[in-house]
Amino acid sequence: MRLAFVLLSTSALAVPAMAQAQAATDAPAAQEPQQQEQGFGEIIVTANRTASSAQDTPIALNVYSGDALRDAGISSVRDLAAIDPSVNISPSAGAAYVAVRGIASTDVTEIGDPSVPIARDGFYTNRPFSINASMYDLARIEVLKGPQGTLNGRNSTGGLISLITNRPAFTNGGYSTVEVGNYGAFTGEMGANLALSDHFAVRASGTFITHDGYRKLDGPAKDGDDENFASGRIQALYKNDGFSAWVSYQHDSRSVNGDAQFKSTLGGPKPSFKNLDPFPNDTLTSTRLEGDRFRWELAYATPGNLNFVYAGGYDKQHWTNVLDATGPSYPANRQFRQSETPTTWNHEFRVSNDSASRLFIQAGYFRFQENNTVDSGLYNLDMTGDYAAGGPLESFGQPDQYGIKFDYRIKTRSQALFAQTDYDITDQLQLTVGGRYTWDKKSRSGQAVLFLPALASPFAPALTLTTPGEGKLSESQPTWHVGLNYRPMPNTLIYAKYDRGYKSGGFNSNGSAASVPYGPEKLDAFELGTKNSFMGNTLQVNADVFYSDYKGYQASQTSSVVDGGSGTFNVGSAKILGAEAEVKALLGEHTRIGVSAAYLHTKFGSGIVVNDGDGNPIDISGNRLPNAPSFTTTASIDQDFAVGGGKVTAHLDGKYSSSYYFSVFNLDDVKTSSFFMANASLSYEPEVGGWKVQAFVRNIFDKNVLAYAQQNFVSHTDNYQFQPPRTYGVRASVNF
Repeated sequence: MRLAFVLLSTSALAVPAMAQAQAATDAPAAQEPQQQEQGFGEIIVTANRTASSAQDTPIALNVYSGDALRDAGISSVRDLAAIDPSVNISPSAGAAYVAVRGIASTDVTEIGDPSVPIARDGFYTNRPFSINASMYDLARIEVLKGPQGTLNGRNSTGGLISLITNRPAFTNGGYSTVEVGNYGAFTGEMGANLALSDHFAVRASGTFITHDGYRKLDGPAKDGDDENFASGRIQALYKNDGFSAWVSYQHDSRSVNGDAQFKSTLGGPKPSFKNLDPFPNDTLTSTRLEGDRFRWELAYATPGNLNFVYAGGYDKQHWTNVLDATGPSYPANRQFRQSETPTTWNHEFRVSNDSASRLFIQAGYFRFQENNTVDSGLYNLDMTGDYAAGGPLESFGQPDQYGIKFDYRIKTRSQALFAQTDYDITDQLQLTVGGRYTWDKKSRSGQAVLFLPALASPFAPALTLTTPGEGKLSESQPTWHVGLNYRPMPNTLIYAKYDRGYKSGGFNSNGSAASVPYGPEKLDAFELGTKNSFMGNTLQVNADVFYSDYKGYQASQTSSVVDGGSGTFNVGSAKILGAEAEVKALLGEHTRIGVSAAYLHTKFGSGIVVNDGDGNPIDISGNRLPNAPSFTTTASIDQDFAVGGGKVTAHLDGKYSSSYYFSVFNLDDVKTSSFFMANASLSYEPEVGGWKVQAFVRNIFDKNVLAYAQQNFVSHTDNYQFQPPRTYGVRASVNF
């Protein structure tokens, strides 16, 4: 009902907006000459918590506008990996994690913190199962690379992905987009903006995305990697005399079969993925998500050029996930059933002076709070073989029972004080110094209950073991930033910076032992970069080199419940050396090209021995970090053709990635081969009318590319998930 209300609000706003916005239809055409004169135009970002040009911001970042994302078919955070050479996103047990420059947190449990947080209008959530929400009615996405912990939230050792939605504007208008394609795909998106007065405006938007499963399953679950997602958002904005107040409400709903996993024998040999037949499947699977998000912001700019901002929000999610956990180690069809209900609060207060001042100062206070309830376990759906109903060993069977059941309550608190100052030493040289002090607390209460005959063996003693799940963590750490920014000439920026990054520790247990603590993760990151605009901003050349030195790198591995052992552990030292480059060019008025590339050299330190999921000590000294391909590159070209009062645009893009591992153990079982994926589209847009139609194909060569690989010592299987196959369709959009 809540979602229906928001979507109906979108339609209701669209009617008066259409009636009052006919003149706006021609606006894009009217603005085109100015954009051509300015080349690529100026892209404004808020990476440093204040508005600045992307080309004049001393941070390695990529920016994607909402329109560009729609044209590229990017409808979720997961899709970003297709167009950004520094980003890898891997699905994991109904959730996902993000890696930037080879830095990621693979711990997607209730205790884990992401190394690359997702911020939605400045609001942070920890749980990875909701990272794909909010990807509609976007102004832009900013992908920030390297530690961002001074100004941008907590635990951001690898970077930050910031989603900025379109806020209400004091104009009337809207848009609508419809897409259809193979696999029964349908995507609809609509937004409308209405200015009710010179000081008050409202905006409503919504989306619905559905497609059949990309992978066929041979079993009770007929397919997986499907989608069925709906979301609606309504916002209001008031502005008057330096004061502004903004509020937003969003409801999300998702109901799918979930991730399709291909299983093979633990330890190999690794199967060929050239031709993927239907995946064997033994039980039904599902993923459900219902969420409500409230955001608000109050801002006041004084006549004396002081700016005060309070931004806050409340987020409540209910996530359930059912995985097929059947394996060769126990004679039953099994499910791993998960349920989490996190409630999250964010509060941030910031004060700053005029950003154009010679001395620009920002300072503030941040508070994060999450309460989560976990109700999960390994469930025997029915017995198989001799233990099945009617079999000779039926009496020993343990159907309809949990082998292990987790009931936990988790509280996470984080507070921080931060400040950063930019001082113009000369007209060309600027010094930036920032610091943040963070206090983190985590606690968990509850228990895990094991019933050995239903868990380990039907012949095991009929013992019920209860393991307390209590854990507690309290730590505090400073982080800092020092940078020099040099502008030797207009449209050229050279920057050098040093950042200390920090991600809090935690504790975990597989249910058979007391909580096992792991420590915080720290890194020192050094970077030298340059951003340049030439030839009237028709050529942009950006490049950077970076070096990161890790201490206490956090890794994770599923482990046998009976054998014990933690799933997340501190590996020790690790080093990352890398370089990135990007070139964008306008070749005349009708041709645009772009090329980006990233190089990574990663390795763990010496003398590092850790246990695998079976308790075996493994020396990983000198191994490569997971999710860290040595080389990636993306390239794109757009060519416009004048056709009968409009233009046809042909687009082609592709991404190449060298091989990389999904685990610190660097086994062939958990390695993806090098790959190249290409996409293409052809669109037509008239000079007047405000509409556009596009035909597209993604993954042109229909490559079976691994998205995730895992050694699972609970089910005793190697599990694999894949990126989408070839998809194609038609999209139509209209602005009014």
